Amino acid sequence: MRTVVFDIDTQRDFMEPGGRLYVPGAETIIPAVRRVLEAARDGRVPVLASMDAHATQDPEFGTFPPHCVVGTRGQEKIPATVVGPFRVVPNAPRPLELCEGETLRLEKQSLSVLDHANIDAALDALRPELAIVVGVATEFCVRAAALGLRSRGIAVAVVTDAVRAVDPAAGERALAEVRAAGGRTIALAEALRLLGAHGAEPLSRTEPR
Repeated sequence: MRTVVFDIDTQRDFMEPGGRLYVPGAETIIPAVRRVLEAARDGRVPVLASMDAHATQDPEFGTFPPHCVVGTRGQEKIPATVVGPFRVVPNAPRPLELCEGETLRLEKQSLSVLDHANIDAALDALRPELAIVVGVATEFCVRAAALGLRSRGIAVAVVTDAVRAVDPAAGERALAEVRAAGGRTIALAEALRLLGAHGAEPLSRTEPR
């Protein structure tokens, strides 16, 4: 089964105490996130990582406090997510080349990584049958990614040990929505088993539609 890992918004402003939009307890999932990413690397499973990249006057700041402003420390991915080479992909249509073993960090300005200008190109190249999802926050960007992937007919498994909600009750409701849409919620051990069993096919070049 062709598998891809989605690492959602594991950035300093969300993951670290003192971050501009800190998700309470997010630092507790860092070891699990790291293990998933290491297993993906070792199993040759592609990783697509989303990262907020906001301008100082971003319209989203009418809903949320300012966070993940481009060029600030808070916008950086946490060091634990660096398990190999990576490339930052701005949210603008451009030719996209996928290199085996390289994480694509997809910059975004909305909740869903599926809104990225190059996501169709990436998914067309990878042709995933299963997406394993980790990151924050469960009821916001994790939910948006999982439901968006399900709407595209891709099987989804959210790793409960490797996601965190701002509001635990809202997080549980979001996971219930994912299950109602045909997705699964799995423990870390199951995620590691899946990643150990399924490698990736050779990557191809593609351009955005």
